[in-house]
Parts: sequence; C-alpha cells; structure tokens
Amino acid sequence: MDTLKRTFIALIAFFFISVLTACSGGGDDDPAPVSNELANLPEDTGGTHTPILQGTTSAQFGYYEYLPGGYATNTNEYPLLVFLHGQSERGKGDTKTILDKVLANGPPKLIKAGAWDPTYPMIVISPQFYQIAGDDNVNNWGGGKPIYLKNFIEYLIATYRVNESRIYLTGLSHGGNGVFDYLTGSVDDTQSHLAAAAPIAAYGSGGGFSKSKNTPIWTFVGENDATNFSTTKNFITKYNAQSPAPKYPAKITAFAGAGHDVWTRTYSSSGMDTADAAFSPFSMTLYDWMFQYKRE
Repeated sequence: MDTLKRTFIALIAFFFISVLTACSGGGDDDPAPVSNELANLPEDTGGTHTPILQGTTSAQFGYYEYLPGGYATNTNEYPLLVFLHGQSERGKGDTKTILDKVLANGPPKLIKAGAWDPTYPMIVISPQFYQIAGDDNVNNWGGGKPIYLKNFIEYLIATYRVNESRIYLTGLSHGGNGVFDYLTGSVDDTQSHLAAAAPIAAYGSGGGFSKSKNTPIWTFVGENDATNFSTTKNFITKYNAQSPAPKYPAKITAFAGAGHDVWTRTYSSSGMDTADAAFSPFSMTLYDWMFQYKRE
C-alpha cells in the first residue's frame, strides 16, 4: 500500500474515531489526535508470533511476542500492547506446551487465528505469570504486586523498539485484576508507563484512585457477572468522583445478560453496538480507543 493511500485511510479512520468519540457520551475528554507517527508505520501484512521461554532472557516471565510485519526491516518505534491472561492460563512458561496456554483468549488468540487486524501495527506481548514464593493472591495476575509487571514492562522497553508514549495495558478476569492492581496498588506510581488501560471482567479496585488520574481507563463487564459488575461500577463511580477530577473520566461498558466471558466480544470487536445503553457505548474498537491516547 503506497504512502498516499495509507495517509488517506489514516485520515478517514481519524474522522470516524472523532465522530464516534464526540457522540458516545462515554467520558473521554480531549484525547490526543491520531498522529502521523502511527500513519507512517509500515503496513502489517502479517507478523511473527514467537514463544519466548522463561529462562532464555533476563525477563522474569516467559511470554509470547508478536512483531508486526515490517518490524525487522525498519527503525520505527511501535505502540506496545501488553495482555494479561486469565487464571487458568498461569504457568512458568519454561516449555512451549505450558506457555501456549496464553494463546487461549484475547489478542494472542486472535493473532494465532489470523484475525488480528488493528488499524495500526502494534507490538503485542503476552506474559505468563506463575505462582511466586511469598505471593498468596492466586486471583490476580502479579499476585497483587504491581512491581512484577513494572519490571517486565521496563524489560520490554529495553528490548524492543517501543514508542514509550504509546504503551497500552489490558487483561481479562485474573489478568483484569492485575490491570486494576497496576493502576491503583503501588506506592511508586507504577502506572507511569501507560498511555491507556482496559481491565475486562475484573474485580474493581476499592482504592488507590489518584495514582492513575492521568491514565484513560475503559472497563468491560457482564451484568450477570455479579461481583465484578458491582465492584467495577463502584470503582468507576469513586474514580470519577475524585477532586480534582481525573483528566479522563473512566468508562464502563456493560453487557446485559452476559456473564463472566465478555472478553471474546470485546477483543474481537464482535460485541460492538450491543452493550447496555445505560453505560458507555461500545462504538469503536478497543484498539482504536487506545490509539487516541499518548502519554505525555
């Protein structure tokens, strides 16, 4: 695809994102416009999805690495999406059989199926968490300790050509709990690397709201996922009620009649325009929403 055509597509995408954002009433406040740094990235015509086993790098965790097509033949810096898996996908990641569990859901599942097609190329990293001595929280990716993820993200920054203003975090269930922990659970502002975050089907944190006041947050949950629904609503209410108010009011998208698995419809975008109208609309893909934001 030539440069003129890519630029035209980028302008059209930005137009529709702007219209949808203006009409959504979902609480976004002056997101950054999609910029040329994204439009100028080489088209991703199919990348590489590689298992990086625990113990083969200086990272604490094994992980799956997706590098967009063209990554190896240019010097551009890329947006980074970090995906945190669910509880049943835990494992040490020191063999491919164990690490392959992270392919069960979310972006790595879409990549494996050949269905990964965001508007702009992204590096996608899917780390596998395992039980670490002294960590008793089996319900949260990271065992309730955000420092593990902070260290891992800093390893990724040092290892890959990451656009440090465009680091995005998402996770489902156990992984969504880890996203909430990362946003709210540390005394040293661990969310400082993030441009935006999206916990899905997760237990909403009950405190630490001020630590992520400049980070756009979009939550997704099923209304029949009772505990996660009520705690996520509570998080959104208290987070947005801070004084002074957060730069970007947090959003909640809820699906009537849905239970725990709302991640399939969220990551694939198949649930767009099906959410409960009483909450923030699902009128753009999660990835286009992320691309609106840069960390200053």
